[in-house]
This record gives sequence, C-alpha cells and structure tokens, in this order.
Amino acid sequence: MKEKTPKKGNSLIAWILITIALTFGMIFYYQQYPSPETRRELSVDGMFFD
Repeated sequence: MKEKTPKKGNSLIAWILITIALTFGMIFYYQQYPSPETRRELSVDGMFFD
C-alpha cells in the first residue's frame, strides 16, 4: 500500500503562491490607505464594529 503524501513540489508551489498573494494584498492595502491615521481609524472601526 502506498501512503498518500503531498509532493514537495506541489506544497512548495502552494507556499510561494500564498506568499505572493499576501504580499500583493499588503501592497494594495498600503496604496489604498497611505496615511497612518486612516489605517488606524479603519482598524479601530473594525474592532468595535457591531
């Protein structure tokens, strides 16, 4: 019986794609909200949003 283990190549590609997606997400976020005050207001609003 063969064990079903993910191939190292597939998992490496997945980690690279996740890293790229997170990086582009951070870049987009900082381009949309360049001001630290705006980012602070968004994070506070998000914490106390009911």
